[in-house]
Amino acid sequence: MQFGEFENTKEFNATFKRIGELGLERNIFELDSYGFTVVPPDKVAEREFFDRIRATVLRICKERTGVDFAVGRNGDFGHYKAQPQSDGQFLLFYLLMADRVFEEWIVNPTLYTLINYLMRGHQQLSSLTSFVKWKGERDTLGLHSDSPPDRDGRMPPCSDVANAAYCLTDYTLDNGAIAMVPGSHTFCRQPKPGEGEDMAVPVEAEAGSLIVWHGNTWHGAFQKKTDGLRLNVTSYHCHRRLKTQERYQWHVTQEMIDRNPPEFARLVGADDNMGWDEGGPDYARSFKYATPEQKEQFAKLARGRKEKAAA
Repeated sequence: MQFGEFENTKEFNATFKRIGELGLERNIFELDSYGFTVVPPDKVAEREFFDRIRATVLRICKERTGVDFAVGRNGDFGHYKAQPQSDGQFLLFYLLMADRVFEEWIVNPTLYTLINYLMRGHQQLSSLTSFVKWKGERDTLGLHSDSPPDRDGRMPPCSDVANAAYCLTDYTLDNGAIAMVPGSHTFCRQPKPGEGEDMAVPVEAEAGSLIVWHGNTWHGAFQKKTDGLRLNVTSYHCHRRLKTQERYQWHVTQEMIDRNPPEFARLVGADDNMGWDEGGPDYARSFKYATPEQKEQFAKLARGRKEKAAA
């Protein structure tokens, strides 16, 4: 018996193999069991890439605030107006469109494989942001789930959304680490006010690590008590049937798509024919950027129609 070769799991076989190639088996177990995992820097990206993406985020901080930023100094809002802002924190939005390094990041093999596992190939990039955090007051952990609840408040056990934070600085308890409630992804609901804070643990990780979590997992953040920045790149994904937070489908350029692997096109909705005008849907988009398995399914359907018409 050869796992990863089953005929009826064709769409998952490649992901199964990639998990083994990247040595992510333990991380998959942690995701399933606890609702989150931490991947060490050596399994995420080379140091050169880490330095480049961190320098880019710091540069964008200056461009949007008018203030020089450095990892060892507290931040400043400057003239930056984007919301939300809280004591000692703001978010940088729409990073995918800000620099090519972020195009590289969203197809990073480790990030892509873990998100692909959680969402079974149905993911699209919803937003790419950076939480820029420095010393500030915080009353609660702000525990929440990233998954949108249904009308009755419940969530499906599957990961309708999935999130990941690429740590651009060390994450420690005093440095304002992410707070996670282990196993809370199985609750399939949002926490009530104050609920779960006694069960939350700090997710401590060195700079260059990748924290990935199931969309249902309750999480927040601890107060940052140290000087300097806590910096990340947060890659939020949602199921293709959900609306993305940021606009990609009709705004990503053909040049961006052409210079990246096919996974990039699918992540930004280039294969999505929804959202048409008076010209109607362009079904060719779906086929042009489809996976090999999807193209095989399309071909089978086409052959079936021809055979039916011939009969």
